Amino acid sequence: MKLMEVVHIPIIALIQLGFLYVWNLKMRNRAFRSKTIWMLAGLGSLFNVWGLDVIQRDFGVDTLFGMLEVSAGCWLVFVVATTAKYYAVYGWSKREFWLDYGGDLLAFLLSGSLIYAAT
Repeated sequence: MKLMEVVHIPIIALIQLGFLYVWNLKMRNRAFRSKTIWMLAGLGSLFNVWGLDVIQRDFGVDTLFGMLEVSAGCWLVFVVATTAKYYAVYGWSKREFWLDYGGDLLAFLLSGSLIYAAT
């Protein structure tokens, strides 16, 4: 892969990170207050965007609707499948789940749209 084929990944990751910061601030009243939180959230966003980009390229997704399906599917398969079991084990509410991971769904959809536009 050439540099010009991946330069959009860190840019979209920063956009996703900004969106997640605003989501957490507005919906959860939680600010990212430390360098560690910013770093880990930034790495998470970078890996989310990179993973979506790899899947889009490898599967040859060439429509916006297809990319939104991939984005929602990745959120469902990787985020929901992994965290839902912990919500059940620890007795957390559905409301808490959606406050925590609804923003991730929107961030995945936003990132997928931007990846589609960039490629």
